[in-house]
Amino acid sequence: MSNRAKSPGLVLDGDSMFATIDDWLTMTGRASPEVEAGSPLAGDARWSPDLQVAHAAWSAVTQAADHLHALKSLVADARVVHTHAPFTLLRSATENAATAVWLLEPGARIERVRRRLKLAFHEARESGRAHDLMAAEAVAGIRTAKERMIEIQTLATAHRIDPNDVAGRFSYGAVVRQAGAATDLGADFASLLWQMCSGFAHGNYWASLSFLERQEFPRPSEAGVFNVRLTNDVDRVLTITQVPFVLTIQALGLYERRRRSPFGAP
Repeated sequence: MSNRAKSPGLVLDGDSMFATIDDWLTMTGRASPEVEAGSPLAGDARWSPDLQVAHAAWSAVTQAADHLHALKSLVADARVVHTHAPFTLLRSATENAATAVWLLEPGARIERVRRRLKLAFHEARESGRAHDLMAAEAVAGIRTAKERMIEIQTLATAHRIDPNDVAGRFSYGAVVRQAGAATDLGADFASLLWQMCSGFAHGNYWASLSFLERQEFPRPSEAGVFNVRLTNDVDRVLTITQVPFVLTIQALGLYERRRRSPFGAP
């Protein structure tokens, strides 16, 4: 597979991308790399021991790798290119890889912890909505979403982080945009391809009609109505794959830097 994907400032070979993704699969089955004493991530953990930046970032990296490997297994190994399905895998890979970059990229501890608490608050709110749909006995004895959200805001206040900001709107669009800006992808390109994947995930016409190969066939029985044949190919898949691929590389580099002590391992 010699297809090449292109973005502003990037030319990525499909074979090398998929080979790297194959190597990444091993990350999903082993413990995260040890955080060294005296490292930025160790300091973050002292501020937020139950909601650690390191744990959330590594979890996001492994989920991105898992979805990317599912795509690789489908496209490169099975040689099947579905019309719409690859982009739902790529959406999840992009959001997770971007989340890891977003958590790790800030140089200041207060900002890394703020983002971690904001992510945790969003998850608590989402879990609360899910619990509301479950039978009471299914959630009996489980700490409520409200209790978790209060704990998160209390921790924020303890570190002089605005609790209202932590509880404010969380957007994966903003996360992808900020993460893209931290790479050669750029904010606009990363956002565009993420939005394309979101369009596919929701079955939106605009995504399919603007990105896929299209053939129109008039329907003799209905004036002005056409049958439309949409087809996908490897080049289109690789074009979007480069976004979570580059973001995952960036996340791994940031994690390695943040987990290391500037004074060396003890």
